Amino acid sequence: MRHNRLGKEDLVNIEWKTGHINHTVQEDATSCGVFVLQMIKETVKQFPVIPQEFQINPSAENIQNLRREMARDILLAAESNEEFCSTCGLRDLPNKTDVQMIDWIQCDRCCRWFHILCVGLQCNSSDETEWFCELCRMH
Repeated sequence: MRHNRLGKEDLVNIEWKTGHINHTVQEDATSCGVFVLQMIKETVKQFPVIPQEFQINPSAENIQNLRREMARDILLAAESNEEFCSTCGLRDLPNKTDVQMIDWIQCDRCCRWFHILCVGLQCNSSDETEWFCELCRMH
């Protein structure tokens, strides 16, 4: 989990405790991802209460339907990388009242987009011919 560098806390400083949740056991060797994602979905729905039990119908037909639903949900939730800063995860800068225009820069290696302010550049320093994000500079 990453800590949002613009001041928003993303579950970084929470002390997690282990636990046990009773659950249906998969009957094949290929549906473990479906079971895990379904358990996560149910946990998020009930948060902050942690469920004590999960019951998933392990029939092949139900697993196939869950796969389709999950794929649809993932595709519908997907947003273009070009619309969000890869550092802060936001479209707009928080507290942007004193910023008239948000300047962006794109990494020349991975093609991800960043707010200039989030990567510590000045607005006029983005005129370089090549710029690489922190992750690409490390590799």
